[in-house]
Amino acid sequence: MAHYDLIVIGSGTAAQVAIGQVRAAGWSVAVIDHRPFGGTCALRGCDPKKMLVSGEEAIDAAARMAGHGVGGDLAIDWPSLMAFKRSF
Repeated sequence: MAHYDLIVIGSGTAAQVAIGQVRAAGWSVAVIDHRPFGGTCALRGCDPKKMLVSGEEAIDAAARMAGHGVGGDLAIDWPSLMAFKRSF
């Protein structure tokens, strides 16, 4: 049976910080996660959400600037935006 100095449950941002620090100190670490490596924030939460919100914010900002030097039709290309979101 393998021996580890630390076992981390989850592989999100906070776990990665802890893993990096204890590995730098020479500890052996096991990481357990039933979902894809990276955690909820990076893969399904905060970061992907920011990409979707940013698209809407760009359109809103352009609409508020209409008549003040900004013009043209803007629209969200949903398949492209989702592909960008999934690239994280």
